[in-house]
Amino acid sequence: MTVDSIAGPEAQWQTSRAKALCYRGPRYVTGADLVRIARTLALEPWHFTQTAPAAANDPTGVVLDNARRRVNVRVANAAHGCVFHIRTLEGTGRCGLGELAPVSCRMFPSLPGGKAERTGGPGHRLDEEELAEAERQWTADRDHWFELVARWNELAGKAETPPDVEDFQRYLLEAQAAREAGTPWPEDVVA
Repeated sequence: MTVDSIAGPEAQWQTSRAKALCYRGPRYVTGADLVRIARTLALEPWHFTQTAPAAANDPTGVVLDNARRRVNVRVANAAHGCVFHIRTLEGTGRCGLGELAPVSCRMFPSLPGGKAERTGGPGHRLDEEELAEAERQWTADRDHWFELVARWNELAGKAETPPDVEDFQRYLLEAQAAREAGTPWPEDVVA
């Protein structure tokens, strides 16, 4: 726990944010978010993620175990919500990741990929231009995430041994590195 140095309206906003978002964990996390967190914290993604069942038509549904399971990979939740959520001594909550948080968390209460629901609350630190830039970044990351999962699912269907979530996350790390370097997808290099 940390000592809360914020009082008044911002503390109230942080508390309502925690109740609305942090207690159930980030919903709109992309592979770029997971890789950025992993690199900065020097952790493999499987140390701070978990899976949840995914619908058959979900574009972020990762195929595992020879197509017997389809899951979403997300930031893990603990008893108090997101594993990066920090409770202060005064009972308010904060994101322990700060600017490292997933783009969708930094944009909150706006909805990525949808109409912005700007409240202008005291804790909302993105002005209109910053929000527009975050939306562009999130959209590009989301589109790459969709393609990455689709490519993985195709590869997983052809695998001789059933891949697991750690195999997927290793592929994610390689694919994100290739994206940033402007090089071909990992499977294109091997093929």
